[in-house]
Amino acid sequence: MKTRLITSVAIATFGTMMIGCSFSVGTGDQANGNANKPANAAKPAATNTNSGNTAKSDSSAKPKLKGEAKPTDGTAKSAKKNNPVPSDWIYVYDDTKGYGFSLPEGSEGASETVEGIDVFAATTPAPSEIDIFVLAYKDKTRSKEDLLNDAVEFLEALGQQVTPGDLKAEGGDYAVADATTVHPSRGKGKLRILVGTDITDNYVMILGTEEARFAANESIIDAIWGSFEMWSDTGE
Repeated sequence: MKTRLITSVAIATFGTMMIGCSFSVGTGDQANGNANKPANAAKPAATNTNSGNTAKSDSSAKPKLKGEAKPTDGTAKSAKKNNPVPSDWIYVYDDTKGYGFSLPEGSEGASETVEGIDVFAATTPAPSEIDIFVLAYKDKTRSKEDLLNDAVEFLEALGQQVTPGDLKAEGGDYAVADATTVHPSRGKGKLRILVGTDITDNYVMILGTEEARFAANESIIDAIWGSFEMWSDTGE
């Protein structure tokens, strides 16, 4: 797939649907869901685990800690402010392109297909207001690095200056990278990009917010991309 096509798709699909945040998408009808999914959805591929990673033996063992009652008076000041992970989720599934993932209930989104590339755009409800793109297309020649480059080109066509980080493997089929963006009028943004390949099928998921709001939304962002699934043998 020529990278020029990604640029054309970005412009044709969402060129007139931008809204005023640093990482912005247009939204339409509420995203369709056919099943509830938990917020702590499993990652798409097995994460690294060290079964032999046990505590170091020490002759002067420290006493075991016990729980204490949390104070009920006064006001606690947390070290880090996070938006709460929603308890109610929906499952968004595209049976034509063969992918599905979970979004917080109340998310809004729409999809459009241009020249064989399906582009889904959504935004989660307040207070997180995370913007999401999913690109789905067929091309057996694309590597994960190619897909990351496609994501960068797609965002650049939407007016962003993009600086991607390195891909980190998330099992054999998936990889994840972070990126920062700068828009001339909307300021700085931060993204997490998931890429996945399944023989001829390619998937790119882009999730982001304004840079200053990324840390507060990171748990929700990870729950969304971690729920992404590729379904084989679903047709064209």
